[in-house]
Amino acid sequence: MNFTISKADRTLPTLIALLISITLLPLKLNASEIPVKTYKIVTDIQADGTAGKLISEFAKNVQKRTNDKVRFKIFHAGVLGDQLQYFQHIQRGVIDIGLINSASIESVIPYLGIMNMPYLFRSAEEYRKVMNSAKIRDILFESAKKNRFAFLGYLSSDFRSIYTSKPVTNRLELASLRLRTISSQTYMQMLHRFGAVPTALPFGELYSAMQQGVVDGAEGGIAGIYEAGFSDVAKFVLHTEHTRLTDFVIASTKFTNSLSETERQIVNEEFIHISDKSIDFAQENERITKKKLIDEKGVKFYSVDKEDFINSVKPLYEAALAEPEKATLLKAILQLEQRTL
Repeated sequence: MNFTISKADRTLPTLIALLISITLLPLKLNASEIPVKTYKIVTDIQADGTAGKLISEFAKNVQKRTNDKVRFKIFHAGVLGDQLQYFQHIQRGVIDIGLINSASIESVIPYLGIMNMPYLFRSAEEYRKVMNSAKIRDILFESAKKNRFAFLGYLSSDFRSIYTSKPVTNRLELASLRLRTISSQTYMQMLHRFGAVPTALPFGELYSAMQQGVVDGAEGGIAGIYEAGFSDVAKFVLHTEHTRLTDFVIASTKFTNSLSETERQIVNEEFIHISDKSIDFAQENERITKKKLIDEKGVKFYSVDKEDFINSVKPLYEAALAEPEKATLLKAILQLEQRTL
């Protein structure tokens, strides 16, 4: 920019105007050059799955509402490690946001195993009521502070049931069956109370394990049976709907502290929206895949007497109520659901 002044323009008003324009120039440049904040989101899920799509929707919505000032780079499918590995990086502030399921988080914060309790949630609406409760969020947020991270929200999966390579129509017929489950004390104790033999096994080995008879079946979501092709070797589903695995989305305190108050509000609002939306997605996905399993794969579903299953796991609740930290969370949930043991 040329600031040369001709003799004709060397009047006091002109000089003052010129000085003001020169002074304001850096301010104009600074306003348009506010640095963009780019953060890392890490998951162990596929980008094209329901949870992957919801995470992407969250990132796009936040970027749009912050006028491109807050952006996210998403690393899917475990490219930066498994859940427990990147959980530690989140605690250190190396990774900003990550997805960790309620079974994995139980292994490092045992009292959060309450979220995995069998029949803690008896319907999708009961689950929604609890997970969207300000009181429950406060308890979870407080536990997060103690462990150097923050809860952003959650993503819901569908209810989990039991699928087997041989017909099983009730709880008694589960006796001595070897069932694969998540490596979680709560899940292991649950299957033991059901009468089965719990077997911790990597998910990637489950298909061949059922095919070779190493295990007789597994517990998991209905959608997963179809998507992973387990219906080739497991044609029977005992529709227990015993748990609803939650994927918690957590963040480093470094990330939350780096946001302005407005940005923090936008992030929270967008995740509340995505969390609630995930429940409806899970319900619809379960409905669609259940029909496909029956119509396309010839899978048989057996309804169960849920009261029988609920009664079988009462000792787990009694044990949890004897531990102060677990009891606080469990009592708060039961109070919201207006139920007793």
